[in-house]
Amino acid sequence: MSKIAKIPTAKIYETLTSLKNKGAILSSSSEPVQYYPIDPKVLLQRIYKELDEKMESLNGLLTNVAPLPDVDLTWNLSGYQTIIEKIANVIQNARKDLLVSLWPQEAETVREHLISAEYRGVQVIAGIFGEYNPGCIHTVNLESCGDRSQQRLGKRLNVVACDSKEVVIGEMADTDNETLGIWASTPCIILTAKEYIKHDIWGKALIDELGKERFEAMCQRNEIISYLMQTR
Repeated sequence: MSKIAKIPTAKIYETLTSLKNKGAILSSSSEPVQYYPIDPKVLLQRIYKELDEKMESLNGLLTNVAPLPDVDLTWNLSGYQTIIEKIANVIQNARKDLLVSLWPQEAETVREHLISAEYRGVQVIAGIFGEYNPGCIHTVNLESCGDRSQQRLGKRLNVVACDSKEVVIGEMADTDNETLGIWASTPCIILTAKEYIKHDIWGKALIDELGKERFEAMCQRNEIISYLMQTR
């Protein structure tokens, strides 16, 4: 065997000894020593039994392990499809309330998820930067707020927050490698995202009350607001 396989004799005997110790082969007491394989079915049954015993032992030990503490996480996201899938996942996770700020393109993509959330009793408030209505009862047209935002950012900023537990923020660009975002369960990030959406809805109400021309004139007269509206 050593000559045929071109493996040193010592290595062959080392392997045979290892297999014997594991119960995979038997050896004779004659000279020269001969080796015989165990019936594969018998060997597999023994391996399964040993694994089952180990798993039962580990399960018993796990009861003594303290549960992992809740950890606030933030993940970086890259690529249009990745962000859309995470937005859909967050919408599906919603159980009480869902606050979303979406552009029509993205709202249409996750429309069925939004309708499904509302159907199962989730309070959905959708701010959409355009005429598109995803079918939600409480939908606000934020087009008057979105145009200037897209001009300033150069991207479509989409935000979805659910149950004050998680949020997705995505900047959708014309190219996939420039489409970036985050998913987070960090409370302060979720709070900031929700306040951003509320701010846009309040801004829309203010524009409707004052009229677009008066609102823009007011912004231009205020040095701080004018600066903020022109800066990314």
